[in-house]
Amino acid sequence: MDTVSEAIEAAREALGHGRDRRAADLLTSAAVECRDPVKAAMILNMATEARPRAGWLARRRWDDVIRISQQRQSLQPVE
Repeated sequence: MDTVSEAIEAAREALGHGRDRRAADLLTSAAVECRDPVKAAMILNMATEARPRAGWLARRRWDDVIRISQQRQSLQPVE
């Protein structure tokens, strides 16, 4: 398992425990490292679902994850 997959799983656990800030940090790191459009789509879906629960100031953190993962989705898949 690669670091991006591990970060996605850790973020999923963090979201389940209500640690949204930790999840956003993990997903930001994963989105930056990600070179796979499929994993970028997973990151985007998690961030899009978590953003409405965030407070006014915390939404910017999720906006960064969404922006980066959208950019990564446009990359060609690594074979």
